[in-house]
Amino acid sequence: MKFNSKQILLVTIALVVTATLFVMGYKTPFGQNSSKGVSVLSEQFDAEGFLKEQKAKLTPEQSKQVELLEADKKNKENLVQLANLWDSLKVTYLSAYYTLQLAQLENNEITWFAAGSKFYNVANFASDSLLGTHAIGKAKEAYSKVLELNPANLQAKSALAVCIIQGDNDVMKGVSLLKEVVATDSNNVQAIFTLGMLSIQSSQFEKAQERFEKLIKLEPFNPEYYFYLGEVYAKSGNVAKAIKTYETCKTLVTDKEAKKEIDQIINKLNKL
Repeated sequence: MKFNSKQILLVTIALVVTATLFVMGYKTPFGQNSSKGVSVLSEQFDAEGFLKEQKAKLTPEQSKQVELLEADKKNKENLVQLANLWDSLKVTYLSAYYTLQLAQLENNEITWFAAGSKFYNVANFASDSLLGTHAIGKAKEAYSKVLELNPANLQAKSALAVCIIQGDNDVMKGVSLLKEVVATDSNNVQAIFTLGMLSIQSSQFEKAQERFEKLIKLEPFNPEYYFYLGEVYAKSGNVAKAIKTYETCKTLVTDKEAKKEIDQIINKLNKL
């Protein structure tokens, strides 16, 4: 199966679009979630060993396809097809692995961003802490490359900040980058959201309230912002506002289980 240039572009754009979601999960520690196709290989994550392990699981037809595509790794179309193949098999690390190779060949802003986003998603859902650490490092490397090519890419700067906070545990450096983003674009929802979550984690509820109140003005139909704002009000002792905010959140969610959970929170607040 061949991909024309338009299909390659659409694949790349799709990867970039998914990056708008990953900041929402930045707080998830490595090792708490499962990831298909991931195993603990050694004391240090071995990318080539992992590739060999996964190749051994392929059907004869899939093995032949991979062998043909890997025969010319300088062929950009081959790398796109390899990334898509491993995506289809739910082995997300190898999809990121080949996207990174594509980024190294193309050396453009879009493909480096796609590689960073893929590696971040791998890290966020890794059951193996070694893989998580390895993947977040690769994500950081890719986002840094984006900023080398375009220092004005605020999405990449926000993403890099998250990688620094989560991978290097350097909150101050990450926050500094996020504040640079907000200084350039005061309505940047990614940066404001991340700063808001960090404010909650550090019990700076006044700052968190300010940030989430701004977010619901910017995106008034996003239930997640109302949920966290309700949490901030509750932790600040403003029970009436918390209940009202959770009620609004409930009207915006469609999932029945989520509605039940919000009802439980409201019931507990009503008993305070």
